[in-house]
Amino acid sequence: MVVREFLLPDLGEGLEDAEVVTWRVAEGDHVDLNQTLVEVNTAKALVEIPAPWEGVVEKLHAAEGAVVKVGQPLVSIRVQDATAATESAKPRRQALLVGYGVEEEEIPAAPHGRPSTARTRERGEPVPASPPVRRLAKELGVDLSSVDGSGPDGRVTRQDVLKAAGAGEAIPIVVGPDAVRSIPVRGTRRMIAEKMARAAREVPQVTTFITVDATALQAFREELSRGPDRRITPLPIVVRALVEVCREHPKLNSSFHPDGREILLYEQWHVGIATDTEQGLLVPVVRDADKLGIVALSEEIARLTEAARAGKATPQDMVGSTITVTNVGTFGAEFGTPIVNYPEAAILALGVVEPRALVVDGEVQARPAVTLSLSFDHRVLDGAEAGRAMKALKSFLESPFKLGALPR
Repeated sequence: MVVREFLLPDLGEGLEDAEVVTWRVAEGDHVDLNQTLVEVNTAKALVEIPAPWEGVVEKLHAAEGAVVKVGQPLVSIRVQDATAATESAKPRRQALLVGYGVEEEEIPAAPHGRPSTARTRERGEPVPASPPVRRLAKELGVDLSSVDGSGPDGRVTRQDVLKAAGAGEAIPIVVGPDAVRSIPVRGTRRMIAEKMARAAREVPQVTTFITVDATALQAFREELSRGPDRRITPLPIVVRALVEVCREHPKLNSSFHPDGREILLYEQWHVGIATDTEQGLLVPVVRDADKLGIVALSEEIARLTEAARAGKATPQDMVGSTITVTNVGTFGAEFGTPIVNYPEAAILALGVVEPRALVVDGEVQARPAVTLSLSFDHRVLDGAEAGRAMKALKSFLESPFKLGALPR
């Protein structure tokens, strides 16, 4: 019998760590090959990690709620095969995560089988760091070759760069000793914070607004809602209309290439649906929204948002959107100024539908109305282009004939 350490694998989503949510085993338990060991939060979804070997759990290296970096020990398992401990750690494909495999990276071991977290780099040797960390170092004027990495095998992390730039410590706010309650920023909240900061930092974005007479929209929604147990909200109708508008204005469904030399126009319409959950804001993705009728689209939105709120969405459910829609009207907001869901070029916010004073044929009338807000990447779209796209969407939603032509 030998003890093998199972290191947290690269989860294949560009993340450097994961939060331990729930251990499914305890020290001393016997585990079978592929038996679920633990649930971790990748900030995209809960992911189950199965046992890579059969054996007895010797030690759990992280408590629930702890954040484990890629390459650090997750669990030690006592296994029967004595030759397994001496196998070379060549990169290989394994079915480790629910829904897809990941690459197991070779990480040199330090004494006692622990992964090395720091070492002296040779002169001229490349600095191990992810592209976002390199970009941050460039923005802050930090020379990576002068930074001692605290990650696996000396990998330079975001915190290492911030520390080197003197930005790692927050300036305290002076309050009474009993007036502060600390909330750890980790898991989904940490990833939301990082993504929002990146979007605000890298994307020159502006927001434009337009008010839509929702009379035709509401009538169409009520028509579609006829039937047993069927309730269609304005959201899937707006999403489906937006897809049609994107065909005429393809830059809405695009992104700005990181090299700054081209704009990528997507010919598939994968719509992210911003969803409020107990874990924070998540964005499950409706794939090929252009191929779905409104009823099917409504059902798919409901399925994805329910899975996201229950923590049961898969990693595939949470990635690959080309444009995002957020329904700020669900909590009564008249309109919003959403942040672009990086690296997309645009995000549409749908406000609350409510009676307002509108001028119709020269007279003021109380009619159902909704304000739409479009935040967009100004590197991709100019204000005039965004304005024309919003006008086209308004025309679509106010026309009974165009709405009636949408697939049901």
